[in-house]
Amino acid sequence: MPSFEIPDGPTTVALKTEAGFHKGNAVFNVTNKTGEGLTARFSVQIQGAGKAEWYQIQGEPERPVAAGETQTVTVLAKIPAATPAGQHRIKLRATNVNDPDNDSTDSTAAAITIPAVVKPQVKKKPFPWWIIAVAGGVLVLVIGVIIAVVVMSGGSKVPKVIGMDYASAVSALKDKGYGAEPEIRQAPPGKEPLDKVFLQDPAAGTKADPKTTRVKLTVAGVPTVAVPGVTGLDYPDAAAVLEKAGFKVGPAIEEVSSDKTLGQVFKQEPAADAQADPATTEVKLTVAVGETVAVPSVAGKPLVAAQALLEDRGFKVTSAVGKASGQQPDSVLVQNPAGDTKAPKGSVVALTTDPGVVVPNLLSPQIGGIAGIQALKNAGTDIGSIGSTCVGTPNMIMTQSIEPKTRVALGTRVNITVASAQANIAFCRAIVDANILTYSTQMRSVKTVAPTTLRTLPK
Repeated sequence: MPSFEIPDGPTTVALKTEAGFHKGNAVFNVTNKTGEGLTARFSVQIQGAGKAEWYQIQGEPERPVAAGETQTVTVLAKIPAATPAGQHRIKLRATNVNDPDNDSTDSTAAAITIPAVVKPQVKKKPFPWWIIAVAGGVLVLVIGVIIAVVVMSGGSKVPKVIGMDYASAVSALKDKGYGAEPEIRQAPPGKEPLDKVFLQDPAAGTKADPKTTRVKLTVAGVPTVAVPGVTGLDYPDAAAVLEKAGFKVGPAIEEVSSDKTLGQVFKQEPAADAQADPATTEVKLTVAVGETVAVPSVAGKPLVAAQALLEDRGFKVTSAVGKASGQQPDSVLVQNPAGDTKAPKGSVVALTTDPGVVVPNLLSPQIGGIAGIQALKNAGTDIGSIGSTCVGTPNMIMTQSIEPKTRVALGTRVNITVASAQANIAFCRAIVDANILTYSTQMRSVKTVAPTTLRTLPK
């Protein structure tokens, strides 16, 4: 499932001509749907006769997006004013830089209509009245010559527009005075170039009067089907209907509505009965939800307290155990939706908690100092102070500061007492064996990690 969502955006982009360019901008909202911060790369996808150099992302095209954050991305358009009139479309693409080949999302298409260039009127210089008669005579002569040429030539020739996209073809015909009629014909990929004119009637080079002739253009398209209407259904049923028809279905877009039935789809894009290609079209469904409320931040709180706070605000809570991180056992590591955001009242907030680590039993059966140190590290705890006693089996662990099977935070230090090598003999000196001290120093330098990934030192 894509990490980013672009739920809305302009369907058209208005252009304003100034300083030799058609300028405009399109504003999109991009949301990180995941529970972790990501880096997004934004780019503009061109459909039709548009050119990539006409568009750029305002600001940095690659930027961080926090978990659950919505950012505004503006696409700036700057199209040379001399560009032929026509229409093409653009989409904003958001790509996860950590998985660019598999994780990207496109917005809906926004139409760009390039207006025809309006040529400035040239103010005619006034002519002296005495030459009007002469000018009139010359004009009559010129008109006569033009008529004679047209009659002899049999009319204008229709220009060749096969291979052009529809907008460019219309512009080329218009330059010669001809109108155009489109005919979108389904053509499987490989037969004809998609979105290009592959037939024209009259054919190129045919003599025809521009005032009475409209050129029919046939454009290659992809096979399409009507999008099923699913408004009024709940989201799972609506998704099932669309998927049966071959369409992909995007995540439910939740929208607060006071007059719609909660949980039901009341908007769809593309609309019902619109023609679309199932292989490339993702249908977006908007589902009615109730009041939205602020999600409290519970990261770092004990699970019981976090659950009580969220339920008090009207949310449902689910929890899962994550990986030990050094926080207290059962404290919240991650929440989704994130704190200080808004979510529908009654919706689910998922919590991930720290499992902590379990203190090993070093006393039953009793084990030696080096083995005990290794056991502490293997369990995800750390070595605290090491004391010595003259009572007990030499070099065996006699006490531990935290009860066995107690859950503690990753890296918690456990103090131990080891029987002296001279234990139970006269004049015993309570000194820790040098080999145990050396091993404890080595193991303290090893980073304490979760038990499943612990690296040990050789003995």
